[in-house]
Amino acid sequence: MNYILGVCCLFCFIQCTNPPKHLPYEKLKNNADSITVEDSESNDEDIRDRTIWQKPYEVIHMLGSLEGKTVADIGAGSGYFSFRFIYEAAHVIAIDIEPELIQLMDQEIKFYKQDLQDKIEARLATPNDPKLQPAEVDIVFMSNTYTYLPNRVNYLKELKSKFKPGGKIMIIDFKKKLSPIGPAQKNRLAQSEVEQNLLDAGYRLLVSDDRKLEYQYIIIAEPKP
Repeated sequence: MNYILGVCCLFCFIQCTNPPKHLPYEKLKNNADSITVEDSESNDEDIRDRTIWQKPYEVIHMLGSLEGKTVADIGAGSGYFSFRFIYEAAHVIAIDIEPELIQLMDQEIKFYKQDLQDKIEARLATPNDPKLQPAEVDIVFMSNTYTYLPNRVNYLKELKSKFKPGGKIMIIDFKKKLSPIGPAQKNRLAQSEVEQNLLDAGYRLLVSDDRKLEYQYIIIAEPKP
C-alpha cells in the first residue's frame, strides 16, 4: 500500500513540475487553434524533437563569435536558446513577459556551474518594453516571438537605442506555409513582411535565409546609425 501511494505521489510531483506548454508571449496570441511542438499529434520523433528541426547551435553560430558580448533573448520562454547562449556569450539576458517562466528559468539556472550562473539573468518585461538599458546589448535574439509583438515597427525603433556599437538583431519565425508544427497561419508573418518592418524601423538587412531551417526563416539585421 505504501509503495502504491509513493508511486502516485511521485507521478503527481512530476506532473506538477513540468514546464508550461506554451510559446513565449502566449498571452498575446489568443489562437486556440495553433499547433505547437508539444501539442502535435505527429508520431515522427524528428518533428517532436526541437533540436533536430531548430538546429540551435547552427543558428547561434550564424551570429559569429559571441566572445565578450551580451545577448538579449526576447521571448526566452523556458530558456531553450538562453541556456545554449551562455556557453558562447559573456552575458545573457533571458527576457519574457510571463512571471512563471521567469521563475522557471531562475530555478533552472541553479543547476549550472557557478561560472555559468554568473553569465545569465532572467528578466521580466512587458509586451511593449523589453526592459533593456541604453547600449546594454550586442545581440537581440527573438525566436518564435516577433509575430506576437504589438506595434512591431515601433518596438524595433525603440530597440535601436539598446544596442552597443556594431549590434545585431536576429529574428527566427515560422514560414507562412503549412507545416506539422508551429502556430496557425493567421498568426504567422511572411518573411518579406518582417524584412519590411526592419527596413521601416531603420535597420539594414544582413542575412535573410529560408533554407537552413525547414519550418522557419532567419533574418539578421543591424540598426543604421
